[in-house]
Amino acid sequence: MHDASQTIKITIFDTTLRDGELALKRKLTVEQKIRLAMILDEMGVDAIEVGYPGACHKDRDEIFMVSQQVKHSTICGLASSQPDEIAAVASALKPAVRGRINVFTPIGIQSNITASEVLETIQSSVSLARNYCQDVEWSAFDATRCHPDLLCKAVETAIKSGATTIAIPDSLGVASPIEFSHLIETVMHRVPNIDSCTLAVHCHDDRFLAVDNSLAALDVGARQIECSINGLGVRAGNADLAKVVEAISNHSTYYTSIDCSWLKVASEMVSQFTAGSL
Repeated sequence: MHDASQTIKITIFDTTLRDGELALKRKLTVEQKIRLAMILDEMGVDAIEVGYPGACHKDRDEIFMVSQQVKHSTICGLASSQPDEIAAVASALKPAVRGRINVFTPIGIQSNITASEVLETIQSSVSLARNYCQDVEWSAFDATRCHPDLLCKAVETAIKSGATTIAIPDSLGVASPIEFSHLIETVMHRVPNIDSCTLAVHCHDDRFLAVDNSLAALDVGARQIECSINGLGVRAGNADLAKVVEAISNHSTYYTSIDCSWLKVASEMVSQFTAGSL
């Protein structure tokens, strides 16, 4: 139970079964995914991201089966801005008690399309996703290497198009806590409709700063942290869920819905499932 003085709920979004699995040479079985998802559900994780059903038929079947078992957590599926991917995720989420489509659009310096094309893509893809699902997240892939003007316009467009959560990822783990919190602060101050959504962060650990960056973002307006069990993920991994939750539990203002008694069970399960596969 959280202290009554801790007044701001932080949403915990687990991506072990999507981003985490990308680190594995041998993918998890559907039985393993269901077992872990049910532990995460019991633990009180708010949202569980499962695979990339937009692009992978195997992941569509697996998220469908996970959705049949999980009773409380929101089940989230990833899609690019392609209409067929968004439709595939919507179909795979049909059994979910609560479902979310997570649409991503690359907007970093490596993107080879114009700003107007980016905004048009965001508008059409988020609107389509919202037609299928009331809970839509838009992720600004490579946000930390995007010009702030474009990032703010992109976020504004995504919210206008129906996004209920906006994720600002440090996709390549390049930012420091000062740089990352400044970027989040810029978005909070410059996007006029930012209060209409939940602002999320998704940090990678290439500089061993994923947890620090995630926590720094809370003080400038972020309210969802995307993380994984044992920090599992591509390259150096994601923000470690247990470290994030433990840090928040010691904070005077923030709290999560996580039952910390399950953290060790989840960590040991992931270690067992990934033994010899990293």
